[in-house]
Amino acid sequence: MEKRAWLDTSKSKRFQLILYPLVVANAIAISGCESSNAKPLEADYRRAESLRPSDTTLAQKYERSCIACHTVKGSNAPLAGFSGDWHPRIKQGMPTLLEHARNGFKAMPARGYCNDCSDEELSALIAFMSASQSKEGV
Repeated sequence: MEKRAWLDTSKSKRFQLILYPLVVANAIAISGCESSNAKPLEADYRRAESLRPSDTTLAQKYERSCIACHTVKGSNAPLAGFSGDWHPRIKQGMPTLLEHARNGFKAMPARGYCNDCSDEELSALIAFMSASQSKEGV
């Protein structure tokens, strides 16, 4: 069986048992949709502003780091909870998304200004922001 670097045994059971299936489910759900050029509506921005991870620590880190770009028009960051923005990114796979978050990519600053975020937390935040099914995530 091929070992996946981002899902090795050094990661916590929480990530392996909870977050990985969430990422896979999001990828499957989003990949079933045709890629669209749909632009977020005002309601999508209002919804993005109201989203928070259910985990208290992640919510604090999200509010301190991610929310400044992932809920704002004109930031060019994928809008939290808006599948149209996340679809092409999810297709790249979590290892690529994690690498972009960790090292920075285009306008994305390294670690998204969350210098105390572990790779596991960055992955959880990506999974949360890319989810489009509910108001609460991870």
